Amino acid sequence: MKNKTLYILLAAFVLASMVLTACGPSTTPEPAPAPAETEAPAPAPAETEAPAPEAAAPLVIGTTDSWSSFEVAWVYSFHDWELFHQCADGLLNNVPGTAGEVTPALAESYDVSEDGKTYTFHLREGVVFPNGDPLNADVVVWSLQRVYTIQDIEGDNANFLVTAYVESKDAIKKVDDMTVEVTFAEPFAFAPQLIATNPWKIVNPNQWTDTEANTTNTACGIGPYTITNFTEGEEAIFEANPTYYGDAPKTEKVIVRYFADSPTMALALKNGEIDVAWKQLAPADMDALQDEAGITVEKSGGTEIRYIVWNSTTPPYDNPKVRLGLSMLLNREELADLGWQGIKVPLYSMVPPGFLGHKPTFEGTEDVEGGKALLAEAGFDENNPLVLDLWYSPTHYGDTEADVAAVIKQQWEASGVVQVNLQFLEWAAYRDAGRAGEMPVSLLGWYPDYLDPDNYTNVFAHSPAAWSGSFYNNPDMDALLDAQAAERDEATRIALLEQVQDLWATDVPFTPLVQGGLYVAYRDGISNVVLDPLGLFHYFLIEKK
Repeated sequence: MKNKTLYILLAAFVLASMVLTACGPSTTPEPAPAPAETEAPAPAPAETEAPAPEAAAPLVIGTTDSWSSFEVAWVYSFHDWELFHQCADGLLNNVPGTAGEVTPALAESYDVSEDGKTYTFHLREGVVFPNGDPLNADVVVWSLQRVYTIQDIEGDNANFLVTAYVESKDAIKKVDDMTVEVTFAEPFAFAPQLIATNPWKIVNPNQWTDTEANTTNTACGIGPYTITNFTEGEEAIFEANPTYYGDAPKTEKVIVRYFADSPTMALALKNGEIDVAWKQLAPADMDALQDEAGITVEKSGGTEIRYIVWNSTTPPYDNPKVRLGLSMLLNREELADLGWQGIKVPLYSMVPPGFLGHKPTFEGTEDVEGGKALLAEAGFDENNPLVLDLWYSPTHYGDTEADVAAVIKQQWEASGVVQVNLQFLEWAAYRDAGRAGEMPVSLLGWYPDYLDPDNYTNVFAHSPAAWSGSFYNNPDMDALLDAQAAERDEATRIALLEQVQDLWATDVPFTPLVQGGLYVAYRDGISNVVLDPLGLFHYFLIEKK
């Protein structure tokens, strides 16, 4: 059994690469003795070509996650981001294995103005897309301005990571052929983390359009790999990009295989059909794999959170007392142990522990009688119970989701004043129904886009809060969220973040439930597996021997 635990929120990993060069000794054969005069000369041996070296075996990664789109300017699914992460860089990239450290990528350097708002990027010379088209300022400006265009066509989604922070579309400017200037609306301390996110990836104007969402376009951008084949629900194939400006990937070819459930994926790992089992292994399968010879299980501290979304425009959830009352009926310890089988821990704020300004304002609010009293004020009691539909997606977050929903149902119904009907949809339909306002109470999860408390607060509760299906709108919350995002003094910003969390615990736009970790299992011969808080898997670092 092998079991390794990584504490990557506290330490960065140092990655080293080795290039092995082997040369065989050169030998000269002794001449054969001259034939006797009476013998005919022996025929010359036929020329033969040396056998071609065998291609290295591909790295095969299994996942139970699902794909929804390749549209870089719009898509907001972590698995889609993970796929794009292998084949497209931004001006800045996140450093693998770190808690939010960024490094120059397509930009070799950048400058920041004295007021902290304007970033000037100096592009790398000689960089080309896989088809040979050059990278230059015109390409970068088109790619980033395209995010606004796709937002206009498709609506709000991940594009807000550009449009909500940059001053305007025209604030993305060409300075010269290899220099681009971007001016933010405020001096955001977390601007470099924003720039490293998926919507900031640079794509080729000759391979992408700005007239519609390019949902099935596998052209990607400039990255360690290119996508050479993709079949939804079956596999994605990545091959090394021979023109990549950076370090070559450790493994020439990677195949991502999709599985219907965790047990099937775990069995494939044990049988050697895949090399790595990634998101999501069920707890029982993970435990079993720890006892399997030749398999390593790694665990890492994570920044994932799980929470309840209330559609605050749908009665009775437009009443904060109902949202708070239902939240008070929950027991997070039991939910973590029974629903998530002990692989997550209770969370008492949307801002996880360790982040700037964390304040567990939901701690101590678990009070069944208090929750029943609030629901009674809204007209719900044993004689008139609140009947609600609780929605969940059965596979997107792993195989435990049905159990999680069942435990929440049991806890609410144990109060005697709530009746719950469980409803579910697969991920694509689930996501769309939530954004359409069709699910008054639903379960969602979150991996951060950038490692800052703003990404756990502002992007959720600032009006119009449409992407999650919440539609929460409170001018007081908006004012606090705006103030903390623009505040450059750390002590003042912490005080503002604490006020945000205080208001959150009374208004309850979302209810935090648990905080999770990251888990991966892989076979012997696999090395350089790096997990980090963003939850993106770095295929290009993994080496297979």
